[in-house]
Amino acid sequence: MKESWQNNQKKAEAIAMAVEQTEDQVFITDREGVIEYMNSAFEKTTGYSSKEALGKTPRILRSGVHDQKYYEHLWKHILAGKPFRDIITNKKKNGDLYHIDQTITPITNDEGEIIYFVAVCKDITERIIQQEKTLRLNIQMEREKVKLEQILDFDEQIGVITNVDELVDFIVNKASKILQVERCSLMLLDEDTNELCIKGAKGLDASIIKKEHVYVGFEVAGLVVQEGKAILVKDIETDKRFKRNNKSTYKSKSFLSVPIFLAGKVVGVVNVTDKIMEENAVFTDLDLKILLAIVRQASSAIENTQLYKELKYLRVTDPLTNLYNFRHFMKTLDYEIERAKHFKRPLCLLLMDLDDLKIYNDTFGYKEGDKLLKNIGDILGEVLQEVDIICRYSADEFAVILPEIKIQEAKDIAERIRQAIEKANFKKQVTASLGLVRCIKDTTRHDLIVKANAALRQAKEIGKNRVFCQDL
Repeated sequence: MKESWQNNQKKAEAIAMAVEQTEDQVFITDREGVIEYMNSAFEKTTGYSSKEALGKTPRILRSGVHDQKYYEHLWKHILAGKPFRDIITNKKKNGDLYHIDQTITPITNDEGEIIYFVAVCKDITERIIQQEKTLRLNIQMEREKVKLEQILDFDEQIGVITNVDELVDFIVNKASKILQVERCSLMLLDEDTNELCIKGAKGLDASIIKKEHVYVGFEVAGLVVQEGKAILVKDIETDKRFKRNNKSTYKSKSFLSVPIFLAGKVVGVVNVTDKIMEENAVFTDLDLKILLAIVRQASSAIENTQLYKELKYLRVTDPLTNLYNFRHFMKTLDYEIERAKHFKRPLCLLLMDLDDLKIYNDTFGYKEGDKLLKNIGDILGEVLQEVDIICRYSADEFAVILPEIKIQEAKDIAERIRQAIEKANFKKQVTASLGLVRCIKDTTRHDLIVKANAALRQAKEIGKNRVFCQDL
């Protein structure tokens, strides 16, 4: 009997030693769930010492991941005498979450009454983290697969576009969709002024498109042109190449900019920023590769539409005055005429010509003549409103599209422009003649321009330095 007792004692000691040294957490509670024993692995994993945990319940480990119904189900199960096994998320003393594969086993006495619960918990945090990483990777791979499929589709669609404007819009919209960004712009290089101007954009305000000019070597796009290499910026504020505060207009600090090559020369860039619905809004190397693929296909399409031969004419703004150019004027006038007709709103067109510019150029030289034209552009910008569309129509002619303006108000505006130019302090007095016309039902762009030109000629013929209204 004594030997049997000693053997049982040795077995109990061996079991206790094994429980104490196992890497799995083991703790024992009474029927009410009060902790009466915990092994060293429990202390090591949770951060609670035996002094802190004994006499407490496992509620000290609750993470908030599982709701009250979960614990009610657990208790109902083990109080029925059944073991309970599940993967559960707990919280350590320092607040860190961890994952365990937990089995709770009821222990009964000879009468079958539950007197203890033994919980054995295997820490599977690393396994769960790896599973989550794998899941995220699979989701990302699926997304990238979709992107690559869209690039193949992009190649097929872009090949049939022959109109330059449609092509630029297509490139901007498709790049935005494939890379899932809010903002994208295509900028072209003006070799005469050594600056980039926006040709097409998505997610940018019209005023930004008009005013945004980037010189070669400056900002992200300018550096791309200077070096002829694509740039991935993960954080504009910490990137050693820039180290500047992010502009308030951008949601993200991450940017991609890729050069457009034609015949071995950089002729522009495509820029993207502000990822949509991304936990991490930072662009990746894969994003850069995708944009490079898009731009390579775009470059081929640009050559096919002979855009390369027309690049000098494709800028939205005139490089000298920074006003809209003739091409943009024609496109915008079409749009405003259709809008005025559809909504039955007033619309007027003003054409202006400087009087005797040739004499001014002959007297002071063409550099001063260019300076004068730029100053005239500035005056127009000061007199007119933001909604008015100001364009350099030809060498010394300017056009102003006046949406939502009735003819009498347009006359007043034209007179203010005339007076501002007459009173301006140039090397000699400069005057301007102005022709004005309003848009009526069935008016076409051609009709409007012809009538405005006729009004301008009339202003010249009756003495210059005046406004003549060709009221349709």
